Amino acid sequence: MDAVTLLPIIFAVLMAVAVFFYIIFDGYDLGVGLLFPFVKERADRDAMVATIDPFWDANETWIVLGVGILFIAFPQAYGDILVTLYIPTATMLGGLILRGCAFDFRNTAKLEHQGLWDKLFCVGSYIATMSQGVMIGLYVMGLEQNWITWSFAILTGIAVCFGYALLGSAWLIFKAKDHIRQMAIRTIRHSIFLAFLAIILISIATPFTNAAVYNKWFSMPNILYLAPVPLACVALAIIIFTMLPKIAKDNTYRYDWVPYLCAVLIVLCSFIGFGYSTYPDIILGKLTIWEASSAPKSLEFTLWGVSLVLPLILIYTFYVHRIFSGKLEHHDHEGY
Repeated sequence: MDAVTLLPIIFAVLMAVAVFFYIIFDGYDLGVGLLFPFVKERADRDAMVATIDPFWDANETWIVLGVGILFIAFPQAYGDILVTLYIPTATMLGGLILRGCAFDFRNTAKLEHQGLWDKLFCVGSYIATMSQGVMIGLYVMGLEQNWITWSFAILTGIAVCFGYALLGSAWLIFKAKDHIRQMAIRTIRHSIFLAFLAIILISIATPFTNAAVYNKWFSMPNILYLAPVPLACVALAIIIFTMLPKIAKDNTYRYDWVPYLCAVLIVLCSFIGFGYSTYPDIILGKLTIWEASSAPKSLEFTLWGVSLVLPLILIYTFYVHRIFSGKLEHHDHEGY
């Protein structure tokens, strides 16, 4: 396989890796913000934010890397995608900015204004998450814009909200204690059910609104290749539901990692299904990765930079998570 054929595949995989890590890391981050309406006490919201405090800023590095690869490796697709998705992209950035400001000001503002910043933190989380879902929905629809594609995109946005709430609940089970942990155990039951309901509805709608996806899903032997993906998702959901009663009664926290691992694997299965449905197109039905790619010499040069940056981000991310591993602890004089 020559460089012209191989390099676009390598960069497509690298971009997919960056997007996947963004979803699982910033997903729990945004998911914690989505759960704010279910918590009444200010101290409890402080505990929830403290679980993501060391990680939240770095988690967004992954989307910068993904967009950077798209820009450098697939410039034609970058132009078409960002122009078409300008409104949801700008809305997402606005939500992330609002959320970032609220993250800092919720503790430093005057006491009477701190509740407002908590609400803005939650609103920013919902805006950013919903916008990401709309972008995914329009992308799956081949960047077409009409009332059908926008309806599908909004449904996808709702599904992503439920998915991030699932990740956020699983993260809080993993990191928090006492009644925050118990609250997360309750919310994960609802969020996983609603996430699966939304995934099923989208899975039904997608092949019937996109002929290319229909042919990939329902032709032989493709349907046999794809079948393990939804089956694995169902099996992982069953594991979560089976473990929750045991986790709720266990004060040793021995199994608290299980829901988050299963949630990550559910995202991975969904991601595999999404990649299977779109490959080798970078714009579904319109543009393949080879048609959109930069010149081979440019890709060869860029690959050296990505080969340096990607491991550094991975090492930093997992090192920070290792430093702040374990349950969140509160000290009366030092805080979290």
